[in-house]
Amino acid sequence: MAVALAAAVAGAVSASAHALPQSTTPAEGSTVQQAPPSVSIVFGQTPDVGLSSLTVVNGSGTNVDAGPTKAAPGSPLELQVPLKSHLTKGVYTVTWKTVSTVDGHLATGSFAFGVGVSASSVPHTAAVVGASPPSPLAVVARLVLFVGLIVVVGAVILGAYAFGLPPPLLRKVIVAAAIFVVLGTVGVAAAQGLSAGIGPAALFGSSLGRTLLTRAVPAIVLLIASLLLLRAQGRGAALLTVVAGGAALAGMAIDVLNSHAAAEGPAALNTFAQVLHVVAVGVWIGGLVALLVVLRRSSDERQSHATRRLSTLAGYGIVVVASTGVFRAFIEIQTWQNLVTTAFGVLVLLKLGLLIVLAGLGALNRYGNIPRLPRTLRRLRRVVTTEALVALGALTVAAALVNVAPPVDYGAAAAPANIVVSGSDYAQTDKVSLTVTPGVSGFNTFDVRVTDYNSGSSVNASRVVLQFTQPFRPELGTSTLTLSHQSDGAYSAHGTNLSLAGIWEIAAIIENGLNSTEIHLQLTTITPPPVVQVQRFAGPLPTLYTITVTPQIQAQVYLDPNKPGADQWHCTWLDPNGNEIPMADMTFGMTTPGGTPTILVKRRLDEIGHFVSDATVPKGTTRFDLIGTTVSGQTVSTYINITPGS
Repeated sequence: MAVALAAAVAGAVSASAHALPQSTTPAEGSTVQQAPPSVSIVFGQTPDVGLSSLTVVNGSGTNVDAGPTKAAPGSPLELQVPLKSHLTKGVYTVTWKTVSTVDGHLATGSFAFGVGVSASSVPHTAAVVGASPPSPLAVVARLVLFVGLIVVVGAVILGAYAFGLPPPLLRKVIVAAAIFVVLGTVGVAAAQGLSAGIGPAALFGSSLGRTLLTRAVPAIVLLIASLLLLRAQGRGAALLTVVAGGAALAGMAIDVLNSHAAAEGPAALNTFAQVLHVVAVGVWIGGLVALLVVLRRSSDERQSHATRRLSTLAGYGIVVVASTGVFRAFIEIQTWQNLVTTAFGVLVLLKLGLLIVLAGLGALNRYGNIPRLPRTLRRLRRVVTTEALVALGALTVAAALVNVAPPVDYGAAAAPANIVVSGSDYAQTDKVSLTVTPGVSGFNTFDVRVTDYNSGSSVNASRVVLQFTQPFRPELGTSTLTLSHQSDGAYSAHGTNLSLAGIWEIAAIIENGLNSTEIHLQLTTITPPPVVQVQRFAGPLPTLYTITVTPQIQAQVYLDPNKPGADQWHCTWLDPNGNEIPMADMTFGMTTPGGTPTILVKRRLDEIGHFVSDATVPKGTTRFDLIGTTVSGQTVSTYINITPGS
C-alpha cells in the first residue's frame, strides 16, 4: 500500500472519465468579434458520433446549426457542428451530449460565448454528467455481472488448487455463475441504451452495440464450457475448467477496458492495475463463495483441506486488492477533499470500510478457526457466511462506482450561478424550494426540496414532477421533467426544459397519495440586460426607449401617458437607419411586480411594424417582453423594465 501510494503521488496522473470537454472553440465564456463558421469541442474520451450532438441557439432560443454534428477530420476526440452564415451579434449557448465509446456513459452540459458582445454576464454550466445517481438497472446489472465473474474465477481456482478439478457441487456453482454473467451482460447493455435514449435497433449500430458483442463472446463461451463441464471427466474436464476460467478472466478484462480505468492516463498502467484488482477480488471473494458451498456439503477432511488452501490464496489476494485499490483510488480522487466532498469519494470510503471488515473476518478465521479445525468448523462456517454477505455489500458499492464519474478538475470554469424560487400550495400544506443551476436558457440542473408548511420537516413524496410553460409562447406547449429522490432528501434532475430566455411558469406536482399537491412557481432565466437608449422629453410627451435587439433590428417602445394606471403600450420595429421593419406577428407580455405574466391584446397601427396594446400598469417596475416574427421568418425577442412616471 505504501508503494502504491508513493507511485500515485509521484505520477501526478489526472483522470478524464466520461466524454467531457477538455477545450472548446470558441472558448467557453469568450467573446469573438466575427461569427465562427462552426463550434467544436475536444473531449477527454472518444465520443460516439451517432449518439452525441452539439446544438447552438441564439438569445431567443432559435437554433443556428447549419448541419449535423460530426467528428473533426483526423481528430476522433473532437466533435464539431457548422453554423449558419451571417450570425448577428449576441450571446450563443452551446448544449452538448456525448456517449463515450470507452465506458458507454452519457454526459451532458452547456456553455456560452459571445459574438461582438461580452458573454461574461451569462453564467455557463460546468460539465454535468447524466443523472445524478446511477440508475437502479445500471447498478443491479453490473452487480450481477461482477458476482458471476468473480464466483467463476473463485470456484475454478479453489476447485483446481484444492481438489485437482472442481467437484460436482462446484461445477453447478460455475454454471449458476455463468448464467449470472450472461444476465449481467445483457443488463449492462440495456442500461446504457436506456441512458443514451436509444432502442435495440439503434443500439447494435452504435459503439454500445459493438461493446455488447465484445462482452457477449466470453459470456457465451463461459456458459457453454460450464454446461459441458457438468458431465465431463478426465482431460476433458480439465480443459473445460481452463476454458471456463479463461473466459471469466477475459470477461473481467473486457469490462475493465470499457470502464474508467481505460480512460485515464497512462491507460496501460491503469488498465493493468484494475485487471489485477478484479482478478484478486475473484480469487479472494469468489473463493469465499465457493468455500461456503464446500463447507455446507463436503466431508470434514475435504472442508479442512479446501479451507487451508484458500486461506493461503486469500492472503495474497488481499495484498493485491489493497495495493491496486489504493493506487486506483488516488488516481481517480486526486485530492483529500474529493474523498469526503464527492459522491465518488464517499463510495470509495464505504468500499474501503467494507474491505477492512472483510480482512478482519479473514484474519479471525486464519489465526483463530483454521488452526483448530475440525473443532471450530461450525464457527468457521458462520464467519465465512458473514464474509460473503459483507462482500456482497462491497460489490454493490463497486457496481455503483463504475456508474459514477470520478471527481475530475475540468479547468478553471466559473462556478455556475443559480436561481432559487419558492412557494406553497393554496391549502398551505407543503412548501417547495426550487434551485435551478445555472439558471440560463439551455441545460440546467433542477433541485427541489419539499417541506411541511407548518413544521418545516421534509416531505417524503412518492414522485415529484415539474411542468414547464412559457406564458408568452403558448405554441410551445408544456414540457415535463420527473425528478429523482436523492439521499439528502432533495429531488433532482437535469434537463433542457428552459429552452428559451425569459419568464417561465412551473408547476411542481408533489405526488403523495391523498396528500398530493400542486405548487405554482415562476422564474426568469438569467440573461444579459438589453442595451437601451432613453430619451426624455419636456411636457406631456412620453419617455422613448430604444432597445438594440440585434445590430440590424431595434425596438422602439413607450407608454402613453407613462403614468400608473391606464396606459397604451406602443412598439415599433426599426432598422439601423430608422426605417420600419415589416413584421408578420407580434406578442407582448407584461409582468407586474409580484404578478402573473399576461399576454397583452395587440393591434396594428400600421401595416408595417407599429403595434399597440392597452395596459393597466401599476406603480413600481413592470417588465415588458417583446417577441416578434419578421415577414422573412426571423424570430426576435427582447425585454425591458419600465417604471411609469420615470
